[in-house]
Amino acid sequence: MNAPRALEAVKRKALGTPYIVFFAVLVLIAFLADPFSFTRAWNQGRSAMLAIVPLIFLEAGRRSFAPLQGGRKPLVAWMTLAAAAAYYFTVSQPFVVDSIVSLGRSLGVDPSVVQYSWIWGIDYTVTSIFLVVLLLLDRGSRTITPLIYTVGMASFLFIDVLLPENTLGPFGYVVPPVLQVVAWALDLFTPGAAHSQGNILMLHNSLGSMNLQVFWPSAGLDGIVIGLLVVLAICVKAGTGWARGSLYLALAVLGSFLVNVLRLALLAAYAMSNITDPKAFEAFHSVAGELIFIPWIIIFVILILRRESRISARARPPKP
Repeated sequence: MNAPRALEAVKRKALGTPYIVFFAVLVLIAFLADPFSFTRAWNQGRSAMLAIVPLIFLEAGRRSFAPLQGGRKPLVAWMTLAAAAAYYFTVSQPFVVDSIVSLGRSLGVDPSVVQYSWIWGIDYTVTSIFLVVLLLLDRGSRTITPLIYTVGMASFLFIDVLLPENTLGPFGYVVPPVLQVVAWALDLFTPGAAHSQGNILMLHNSLGSMNLQVFWPSAGLDGIVIGLLVVLAICVKAGTGWARGSLYLALAVLGSFLVNVLRLALLAAYAMSNITDPKAFEAFHSVAGELIFIPWIIIFVILILRRESRISARARPPKP
């Protein structure tokens, strides 16, 4: 094989990258640019990006491992990833963060969220733009759940900017009943005592006491809505129909609510066991939400797809 042909073969091999790899590289770039952001809470980092690759695989299936083909599409994908690398590594620089914070303050963003929801709302918006480009390159699969997930994250982060965590906002009516359920569960299964009053969860044991103030983002509304959007996308793609689709959506709401109650109960139980160490609680709080919610929504989507696959198999006419 002569040199030009060998070069062309190498080029074809490099451009024939499985489609899902582009999304994995996107997440990897974001991680390398700021590893600590993947260990922080939903409004303090990029930990929710860990759901992107599993959602691609769940929705596209085996097709996600097929090479991205068609003209200049692979080249556009690599250029998109190069732009993502430039963005993620640039935005991780302190002077860029300071500039974004200054912009937020000039726009009147509350000081309690300007370094959190404001910054990461912008970050998830930019991530969504990269996803739009990559998803449009493979129109055959019409994969949309990762984009729904990141757009949902960005939306709730900007809502948190409008309703900062020092207010309950119009969603405040959700918080007290959730905390009452959490306090009841704690009294059943953990030593000590738990009481709720409004959006305050009061914890007591033999070593001391701690009050946890819970605001509307922690009431699980973000998880419920994002879970609903993801399940809705899966239902539309799987052609579940109104009856089964409504059932899946209702289960998504119920499951997301229960998962959030479990998250709050675990946080409170951890706080009670480390009641004299608030810093340990803050560290646990930063990762507990994503460690529980992301596996839940992925497992639920898998169950939906498996059930729909069995229903489709039974509906096919037998082979003659």
